[in-house]
Amino acid sequence: MCLKNKRTLFLKFLLLITLMVSCKKEQYQLKEGDILFQDLDKDSIDNAIEKVTKTYLKYNFTHVGIVVKQQQELVVLEAISTGVQETSIATFLNRNLKNGKPKVIVGKLNAKFLPYLNEAIKHGKTLIGNAYDNVYIIGDNSYYCSELLYEMFYKANPNLMPFKLNPMTFKDADTNETLPFWKNYYAQLNTKIPEGELGLNPNGMAVSPNITLVYDYYAEKNLN
Repeated sequence: MCLKNKRTLFLKFLLLITLMVSCKKEQYQLKEGDILFQDLDKDSIDNAIEKVTKTYLKYNFTHVGIVVKQQQELVVLEAISTGVQETSIATFLNRNLKNGKPKVIVGKLNAKFLPYLNEAIKHGKTLIGNAYDNVYIIGDNSYYCSELLYEMFYKANPNLMPFKLNPMTFKDADTNETLPFWKNYYAQLNTKIPEGELGLNPNGMAVSPNITLVYDYYAEKNLN
């Protein structure tokens, strides 16, 4: 075989290897402090949350948790209907799948918040076992998912917060009418709808300038 043909075959081989590497799905190694934004859309309440918390992102998140260490293992610290708890990574990721893949995006806090991360996590772990806040009002001893993360970082440094509180709404953006779901929901709780009260939600947290979205589990790719 002549030198020219050998060189051509070698170049084709290199091209094949390059294509194989580029087609390989990107993997992400979770780290303590990573924030996991989840699109549940399994129940009517998830759809109602999406309806009143939409942002410009193509994603609609209805749940959020934070990765922490439990001894030598990474778990997710979260507030769900059963209360504040630590959940295995696999359980969290597999909670809602589409085509067999998790509908989860990883966010990272900007560097200026990292000095307070350990203190925030330490406080968060003291809240394990507290009840879920199904009324969505900040300031008591129960917590909804995004409230838990807010409380953790507020305790660590109230003067430097990665998340902001904003007036909540339970109204349809198109009609400016309270969604029937929320009317029924709060009627069953015998509680006034906290329209305009300060709060936060996973969608709002995801668009914070203090968080960078870095990995999409569903698309299996890095985002930056």
